[in-house]
Parts: sequence; C-alpha cells; structure tokens
Amino acid sequence: GKPMLFFTYDLEHYRDSLRGLYFDFTTRAPGPLLRTSAELVKALRDVDTVAAEHQEKYAQFRKDFCEPGDGLATARVIDRMLVGGPHAAAPADT
Repeated sequence: GKPMLFFTYDLEHYRDSLRGLYFDFTTRAPGPLLRTSAELVKALRDVDTVAAEHQEKYAQFRKDFCEPGDGLATARVIDRMLVGGPHAAAPADT
C-alpha cells in the first residue's frame, strides 16, 4: 500500500540491450518513471501528490500482480506441491 517511485535512468539499456521486460512497464508502472536524481528528489518531496496521480495504475497493478493479498501465498504453493493440502489443485482428469 505504499507509493512507488521508479528511478529508471537506465530503462532503455535494461529493456533493449540487457534483459528485457515481461510487459510494457512504461504504460503499466504503478508510479512515475523518474530519469534523473532531481526528478526523484522532487517526487519524494511531494509523494502524496505523486501517489494520487498514479492511484488508478497502482490499483490495476495490485489487482494484476498482487492478488490475492491475504498472506497465504506460501501456504498455497506448499499445498499444491504436496498432495492433499487444503489449497491443493484438483487432480487432473486422465
């Protein structure tokens, strides 16, 4: 639930040459993409306004990447790995 600021001084290099991205971060980032230290400092000084400006993208990002946020993600993974846990996947039809 905290505001997110992204110091992306090397975004093009990272995206185009180094590793790439799984999705278009420039359109889906849940906060501003800041290229300079001055932009970062300015955003930090007015973080409440910055968060308000990005609240819709932030909400969508949380829905897409953080749901369900109930604290039981590890339990679900372990249960699916071990047969019979309360969150185990249903057996596949064979």
